[in-house]
Amino acid sequence: MKYCKVLVLICFLCGCKNTDNSNKINKFDSLCIPIIETFFHKVESKKYDPAIDELLSANENIDLKDSATIALKSRFSVINQVSGLYRGNSLIRKRSINEDIAIYSYLAKYDKKFYRFIFEFYNNGVQTKIYKFLFDDSAEYELEESLKLYMQ
Repeated sequence: MKYCKVLVLICFLCGCKNTDNSNKINKFDSLCIPIIETFFHKVESKKYDPAIDELLSANENIDLKDSATIALKSRFSVINQVSGLYRGNSLIRKRSINEDIAIYSYLAKYDKKFYRFIFEFYNNGVQTKIYKFLFDDSAEYELEESLKLYMQ
């Protein structure tokens, strides 16, 4: 009987902890999801350059004339030219670290290929801004690896 009470208490505490984390994510969601949705809406409207420019320029600390930013924008333009028509997106996962950082990972679907788009937001205590935008096509490899059976 003692163990049942302890188990119930542990389950309750774990539930409270998860609720707290979901509240933090919900706070981020209200700030970040509209930015992400605007980005995808522009991509859907074939406004690729304005989509990434608007996303990155929302953070004055990101220099749009920096060589790394120019390379990112160029690669983004190329995938939108060679991957066929944009067909939508699906949220893969979202995570937060306290009320400081939130990361949203999306599957971006095109006719010929799919990509993982990662949006990282940072709350500096005053304002939450886009911190980093990344994309890759390694989600397929990671999914295949996760499905393999390993002998131990």
